[in-house]
Amino acid sequence: MTLRSPSFLDLETLLSQAEYHNIDVPVAQDIVETTVSKRSGGGKAGFGAIALNGSAGSDFQFQSTYSLAPREKATVSRVIDGLIRQKAVQVNPNGDSALSKDVLIEVEGTARITAASVMSKVFFLFRRLMLARDINALNELANLDIEDEDVAEEIKRVYLQNELLPLPVLLELSGSALPHKVYVNVRPDFFIDEASADRLEGDMRVLGSVSRLIPEDDYRVTDEWLLHGWEFLTRRIMMAQIQDDLEEVTRQLQRLGLDVPDDDVHAYISGPAIVIDAIAVY
Repeated sequence: MTLRSPSFLDLETLLSQAEYHNIDVPVAQDIVETTVSKRSGGGKAGFGAIALNGSAGSDFQFQSTYSLAPREKATVSRVIDGLIRQKAVQVNPNGDSALSKDVLIEVEGTARITAASVMSKVFFLFRRLMLARDINALNELANLDIEDEDVAEEIKRVYLQNELLPLPVLLELSGSALPHKVYVNVRPDFFIDEASADRLEGDMRVLGSVSRLIPEDDYRVTDEWLLHGWEFLTRRIMMAQIQDDLEEVTRQLQRLGLDVPDDDVHAYISGPAIVIDAIAVY
């Protein structure tokens, strides 16, 4: 067992799992209160509310990070070790492993950000421009050209100046022992120190719970990542006609020099696949 240095950590969920499995955690409440306090300083950029049935929201919460002291890292490592010792976590499951919803697993592989998450930033920027320009009809989205000066400036802020947005990230994890595709859902605001959503690629281990098992010949729409923050019914309307638009946006982003694979996840995840809600990434 080694001391882990997580780049992402939902400590409250981890300690809840420890409590459920009767693993003793010294001063757990103090640790949770400390980390919650550290995470509470994210900034906001306010905008007036618009119509669109509340679909665009009224403000935007930006990513924030927090720090873990060495003693807290030791506590986190002991909790993970305890969960593994009690066989509460399936470590490096394979094709013979029996997986079900909410099961804890630790999977190792090479992660990359999917196109759905890359392009979720574009739709976030469109939503922000709708608020700024007081646009209140979905069909006017078609008038937001990616080469428009304001749109280009928003894209520059996010893709070139690294503005961090409050968006969950969908990763694809390759090289694991599982025979099907593995995806990892990483929520904002649980990053440690200099880590952020744009640094979640490369070799890593992920501790998390199974949130979805997608059978072969089935699929799962990606609206919760692609259109995060949009009103539910609006998301459904947009997802019904979005695939062709996503392919066109992909081509435009590629023309801008951004690496977005043509065969990546866009409007849906096709099975067989598994989606994991990340608790810790290290």
